[in-house]
Amino acid sequence: MPLARLENFLKNLNGNILYVDPNELDATDSIENRGNSRLRPFKTIQRALIEAARFAYVPGTNNDLFDQTTILISPGTHYIDNRPGFYLDESNVIKDVNGSTRIISEFNVSTNFDINDPANQLYIYNSHNGGVIVPKGTSLVAQDLRKTKIRPKYVPNPVDANIAASSIFNVTGACYIFGFTIFDGDPIGKVYTDYSVNTTVPNFSHHKLTAFEYADDANTLVKGGTDTTHTDLENYYYKLSLGFGSQSSRSVIDGFDNLADEEKIEIFEEALRILREVE
Repeated sequence: MPLARLENFLKNLNGNILYVDPNELDATDSIENRGNSRLRPFKTIQRALIEAARFAYVPGTNNDLFDQTTILISPGTHYIDNRPGFYLDESNVIKDVNGSTRIISEFNVSTNFDINDPANQLYIYNSHNGGVIVPKGTSLVAQDLRKTKIRPKYVPNPVDANIAASSIFNVTGACYIFGFTIFDGDPIGKVYTDYSVNTTVPNFSHHKLTAFEYADDANTLVKGGTDTTHTDLENYYYKLSLGFGSQSSRSVIDGFDNLADEEKIEIFEEALRILREVE
């Protein structure tokens, strides 16, 4: 069988199965890779989760696919950059955990998906308190319970009251988790412990970090005593709508459907204003 036909045979066109294997020679998290071929898997679970959300998207309101994707995780050590992600404030301005105004750039071939780089673009899609969001109906399935290891890259400082408790995964409805073991931060590496890019060896208590929590779509976020009027899941899907723009060749045009048109316009105008200031 010619190699091209073999690759098509091993590729799942509908995104029902995505593959993660950082040890595969051709593994890449690049935006042009959809991770639906065994011959070209993703490097990270986080990149696969973002792709799972994209595969589930259908233009229109309240009609996205459900129970769409299974992510198959190969044996090995997989790192999760579970730092707090960005959120929208009450004025629909994108901010980070420190309250600084930020911009979410569209995915393109130059997007930084290197999970070992503090400036990677994966963690900004996390929950506002930290934790990677697992999209609705997504399954995380590993092939070997003992040999498939998950390690967090963010462990909240256990003695700093200003650092909130966090999680590794924030699951949504009908998620399924099977076949891997969650470990502490890498003892021969370093982890983030606060809201900076400083790292330290994780030889301390992990009691402020849980393995799983639920992503919240019932309660709006309160930041600095002010209600942002947006829930955690609303933030997540809106951020994805910005990431999957025209440069990704897989644009999500509806993002944040619960906002009125004028509010959407305000968001993008604010983003443009900030971009001009940066330039």
